Amino acid sequence: MSIAIVGAGIGGLAAALALQQRGFTAQIFEQATGLGEIGAGMHLSPNGMKVMNAIGLESACAEIAARPQAISTKHFETGIANFEGPLDAAYEARFGAPFYSFHRADLHAALVDAVLGNDPACITVDRRVVDVVEDADGVTLEFSDGASVGADVVIGADGVHSQVRASVHGEFDARFTGHIAYRGMVATDALPPDFVEPKLNIWVGPGKHVVAYPVRRGELINYVALVEEDDWEDESWTTKADKDTLAQNFIGWNEIVRTLVDLTLQGECYKWALLVRDPLPAWSTARTTLLGDSAHPMVPYLAQGAVMAVEDAWILAACLEREANSSSALETYEQARLERTSQVQAAAWEQGQMNHAVGRNAEGDRFQGGTFADPSWIYSYDAVDLYPLQTR
Repeated sequence: MSIAIVGAGIGGLAAALALQQRGFTAQIFEQATGLGEIGAGMHLSPNGMKVMNAIGLESACAEIAARPQAISTKHFETGIANFEGPLDAAYEARFGAPFYSFHRADLHAALVDAVLGNDPACITVDRRVVDVVEDADGVTLEFSDGASVGADVVIGADGVHSQVRASVHGEFDARFTGHIAYRGMVATDALPPDFVEPKLNIWVGPGKHVVAYPVRRGELINYVALVEEDDWEDESWTTKADKDTLAQNFIGWNEIVRTLVDLTLQGECYKWALLVRDPLPAWSTARTTLLGDSAHPMVPYLAQGAVMAVEDAWILAACLEREANSSSALETYEQARLERTSQVQAAAWEQGQMNHAVGRNAEGDRFQGGTFADPSWIYSYDAVDLYPLQTR
């Protein structure tokens, strides 16, 4: 069975590794002219790390990750925590894997190295898909330069603006949330000692919140500032923002928040609009399916976008291993994933609204929102246990 994967992001690479592990030959087609990722932070909670461990990246992840000690929501002015949940050894024992934070480029590079270590010819860059044509005999990817390639199965792992999805299912309606995300990084050495706690820190305030956490073994602090605005709807992650303008949003906030924004190098602050989409009713045809953001894009408030993609990757590979033909495999995969990913999509947006629920009580005192519902239903999920590797 020949398998083509469109997109060499986290989900596409994880799918290639899971397929290679099962003896499949997968070819990845990436539209960028080179392999690399943007300088953003990201998390893999235990449900995602179980998959990364199973595809052979346990040691590589441990070497490049930071490990927050807790998740802590704090008052935007005082910095006093109103909620804290441990992410320690007991947490790992409870859920079967650690909670890690990564520089996205580091995790991406580890995945690329593993995929190419198995098959040096697996990834082809500068291949932008413009159409997907399927018939009874196979499926063809058509590229912007006029070239084409055929396969038995196509996996669309090409992100929120997926061309595979558009070709097979049509356009996907999106609604602007009114939330804008700004991001930046600051070297830990540029900060006073122990200035930012080694936690997943969340300062919540009226109409805004800021998340900051260590990445790259603690060498960098990644922050994301979420601000309610009504005049920006660009979903690109690479649009540069004026950090001085961002700083104006956080006058009166805690010193740590203001310092992180102030120390961001001008030209290295970025912004993007957060959009929500209703779950797709179906992802698959007889020979084509979707994975990750191309299937179920979600706002980042539960840090589950990449995690859902690696869960998808493992289960899709398992279904292709087990089923007699591609049509039944893709149908089984879709049935296994639709309900869970739809629930996480909805929960992520609910959490985003909770993070901004800050106001005054009847006595006029400030109170703080931003608490978290019990995440056990997300973190305890084990794709590897549910769909164990059969190849020996």
